[in-house]
Amino acid sequence: MHPFLMRLLRGQGSGDSPAPHDDATWSLIVTEAEEQDLTFILYRRLRESGLASQLPPALLDDLKKTVLGLTAQNLLFTQELASILSAFDSRRVDCVPLRGPALAELLYEEPSARPMEDLDLLVRREALSEVVDALGSLGYREIDRRPGFAREFSYTLVLVKDRHGCLAVEPHWTIAYPPFVEKTDMDRVWERTIRASVAGVESRRLCPTDLLLHLCLHLLHGGEHAPLLWFYEIDQLIRRNAASLDWAQALRDAHAWGQELLLVHALRMVAHLFHSPLPGELLSELRQPAPSRPAGPAPTVIERKMVGLLMNNPRHSGREEFALFFTLRGMQAKFRYARSLLFPSQDFVRFRYRPAGGRGALLFLYFARVLQLSWGGMTWLADLVVSTGRQRRC
Repeated sequence: MHPFLMRLLRGQGSGDSPAPHDDATWSLIVTEAEEQDLTFILYRRLRESGLASQLPPALLDDLKKTVLGLTAQNLLFTQELASILSAFDSRRVDCVPLRGPALAELLYEEPSARPMEDLDLLVRREALSEVVDALGSLGYREIDRRPGFAREFSYTLVLVKDRHGCLAVEPHWTIAYPPFVEKTDMDRVWERTIRASVAGVESRRLCPTDLLLHLCLHLLHGGEHAPLLWFYEIDQLIRRNAASLDWAQALRDAHAWGQELLLVHALRMVAHLFHSPLPGELLSELRQPAPSRPAGPAPTVIERKMVGLLMNNPRHSGREEFALFFTLRGMQAKFRYARSLLFPSQDFVRFRYRPAGGRGALLFLYFARVLQLSWGGMTWLADLVVSTGRQRRC
């Protein structure tokens, strides 16, 4: 990232990294911001600092148009979220909007401040049938690899409807990601939710501490595709909620859920980028066994290895899928899981890959998917064997 862009994001002055004086550098900064989903943040910081007038006029016009387009798209998502929350409320279905307009309102007081591709919601697992019915009344239909796959193996459903292209809603029943879905104590998370207005509708939010944990895990879920915006938002959450963040609770939960190292890893990356004001000795404390914290269900050897591979292989495509496969117990479960991954429904393939051709294009996508997942599985297994060998030598 260009030093000037990073200084703007950190809220620093331009002393050490003065504003660019040439069009090429400004163009590079705007391009980097767009690639990292930071266009709105860049535009806001430039206006607030009085530097917007220093951009080349044509580039400033393009930046304004991009922000207006982003605003229009996000208003659509915000309106859709309001409709969904109202439908859930009429059916007494509990829901916590995750990220999307809810996070934009919380961090920027502006629902259009962050790019969105879908709407992520937190719902209760036992209410999934009611959730699907409520979304169905709004025109959504469920897409799954195979019937029942998501409920058995995943952390979210996917429902879509054709409106202004394709709108997707993902109802999550956990704030974590595979292979740690079952270890997460969601009853405690729901107990700590807070009543709040979201998209103009009375709803609920995660408490700041649970939101921090979710965003850190989501950051690692994104792997190499995680934009700088996600790091920035964790930093902003920490700065805006310094008094209400319960770090002891975050440590206890991450430890009990087997995700302590993932939390440490995410916080370390964010602090490195944005000099986030973490409590003193936090990271060094997290590196210790911390016997004073309640020890949840002891992670298995394979689960501990999966944590290490998830942290150290951000570029590995399908990393969570392979981590879950290796932690599944029972050959029948592994077979059902692998079959659905390799040969999902045609509806899922069309939604995921948007093939332009007919049956021939669909067959090619299945063939390419089998090759990609088979190769990915072998490389993941090789990494697992290598990591095991290193641990034995230590």
